[in-house]
Amino acid sequence: MPSFKHYRAFQIDPDGHVFGCINLVCDDDEQAKREAAGLVLAHRIELWRLDRRIAKFDAPQDIVRQ
Repeated sequence: MPSFKHYRAFQIDPDGHVFGCINLVCDDDEQAKREAAGLVLAHRIELWRLDRRIAKFDAPQDIVRQ
């Protein structure tokens, strides 16, 4: 039986404030990183599992400047 892990992808605004959270259920950290990287559109994403930050993904610079 697979052991799924729960992650949270926090959406961070340009001022560094969390404005949204997306729950992810993945097999492992690597799958969670791939899923979270795909969420980056206009804002930074920070991927967390419990109290440990797994990764952060910055928004493209041309979007940040607008």
